[in-house]
Amino acid sequence: MSTQRYFRPWSFILPGALLGIVTLGYPVYRAIFYSFHAVTMRRLGEPVFIGFENFTRLFGDHLFVRSIVVTINFTLGTTVFAVVFGLLIASIMSTRGIRGTLKARFFMAFYLVPFVTTQVVTGILGRLYVWQSSYGLVNHLLDRVGISGPSWLTNLDTALFATVFTNGWRMTPLALLIFYAALATIPDELVESAEVDGASTFALWFRIKFPMIRFHLGFVSLIILTSAFREFDVIYGLTGGGPGRSTEVLSILVYRLGVAQGNMGMANAVSVTMLLVISVITIIAVKAGKLGKMSD
Repeated sequence: MSTQRYFRPWSFILPGALLGIVTLGYPVYRAIFYSFHAVTMRRLGEPVFIGFENFTRLFGDHLFVRSIVVTINFTLGTTVFAVVFGLLIASIMSTRGIRGTLKARFFMAFYLVPFVTTQVVTGILGRLYVWQSSYGLVNHLLDRVGISGPSWLTNLDTALFATVFTNGWRMTPLALLIFYAALATIPDELVESAEVDGASTFALWFRIKFPMIRFHLGFVSLIILTSAFREFDVIYGLTGGGPGRSTEVLSILVYRLGVAQGNMGMANAVSVTMLLVISVITIIAVKAGKLGKMSD
């Protein structure tokens, strides 16, 4: 009986695990394999082992270093934008008198639209109707208040901001859903007693609400950060990595090296570097979460 109890869960896990190994494990293995070889798109079956030469060339390339800087700015900008605005909207939606009303439910459903929209569609719609310099929504709103908006996606100084804003807007619903669910679990009696004792809004947030949702904050930040770090579709739909490589993140660099130039060895070296960075970030975040629970 105990043996059956032990093996029964694996009968449910095994199909998904096997599918994951086939669809993810083998491509990861091939990416690592090609990263140590000189191989082109036309001659995938004729790799030549060159050791760490791809990585040596990569870290000596100023374009790769620039892509790292752009990726860091894009990732951190998206994460901060989505977490801050998701938390702000969730805190408003979860307040007494608003939570559970018909308007609140409608707003929640409406705000999920960016998250369920295909990423490349989000990028293309943003390029054509939001950030377009002549008739885009942003410049139209700025023009209403007497401000002449720039050419957002063709300007070196504003293109990255536009991509960060668009991707952050797309990821905000994820933060909103999780934060709203977390804030809804805080007992109203606890909040009311703090208000009766004269707690300010600042004290209410940082003494009661924040400690109770801090693990949700960490979880959401990690999910959005890892997603933004490998984002491709939104950026490619918006700018294609331009202008002047100002929005060329690492995923765009992989596409340019592997697909446009056919250098699969270098492209896979970038991919493996991205995999290592995401793995390290995830391990550190998980370890920090466990230490936080132990300290409690």
